Amino acid sequence: MFQAIRRGGLTETDATSYQPICRESTRQHICRSGCHWIEEPIDESMTQHIVLLTPEIALSWLKRNDINRPFSRGNARLLADEMGAGRWKENGESIVFDSDGMLIDGQHRLQAVLNSGREYLVPVVTGIAAAVRPTVDTGRKRTTANNLSMAGEANGATLAAALLLWKGYESRQVQGVTGNTFQKYSVASIMEFLDQWPDMREAVRRAKSLIPKGHGRAVIPASEVAMLWYAIVDVGNSPERADEFLSSVLLGHNLAPGNPILALRRRLIDHMRPGMRMAKRERLALALKAWQLWSTGQRRQILRWEPEQDFPYLT
Repeated sequence: MFQAIRRGGLTETDATSYQPICRESTRQHICRSGCHWIEEPIDESMTQHIVLLTPEIALSWLKRNDINRPFSRGNARLLADEMGAGRWKENGESIVFDSDGMLIDGQHRLQAVLNSGREYLVPVVTGIAAAVRPTVDTGRKRTTANNLSMAGEANGATLAAALLLWKGYESRQVQGVTGNTFQKYSVASIMEFLDQWPDMREAVRRAKSLIPKGHGRAVIPASEVAMLWYAIVDVGNSPERADEFLSSVLLGHNLAPGNPILALRRRLIDHMRPGMRMAKRERLALALKAWQLWSTGQRRQILRWEPEQDFPYLT
């Protein structure tokens, strides 16, 4: 109930003295399996409930998934993995039914609850007009970069990409984060990666400072520069040594014939021509191979790496 109150000494004409406050303190009932409406989530007008969503309820409601967007097994699997690992949070996202009891939003979360066997408190909205179905879940999805920026992290997009690259590199599964079979990670997982490798912030900062400004597209994107910098320093080299190598790769100044950095730049620039494209995995492999040669004083006129070869991880 809303009630107007006023402070002592103020007259009825002092409109600014009034503040609407809610005196309702009753907590909303939490619905569970057995509540009368669970089996028939039908209302004539919009109504909200808080429900302890169990796998059994999820299965029942998935049977009401009559007309919805195409189901993504990968998305449901990712959500189920998050729930199974304890990373899923009760964040207020609703399960929505129309006035006929048809599910119009929440199919992937329901499937994830069913697959994971977990229980969660969720808001459930019933009684939505069927005609508004096309307007549901049409807002712009918040990206990992958005979440990192909202958490106060600088260069959110580059940081997120660099963390994913390092995850693949560190786990010796580069193909998983650079190829066509890109492994998806949740926002919560990437935030955990940042907790695990906090120095990636410095790697991104260095990468941004090394890439020349006003010279068009860099021969290596910032996220890959950051991952390479991190990989070089991770095996015991100084940050200054990593800066020296990557600066030469990016700028190409004073490179004599036989310098493996010159050979690398030729390959990279050749694949920047219109109609040419180099796979991210190949670009990283060539850069790491050039580092291995340059850092040990070896010379090369031509630099090659084939996908069937072992990836040149640093040791």
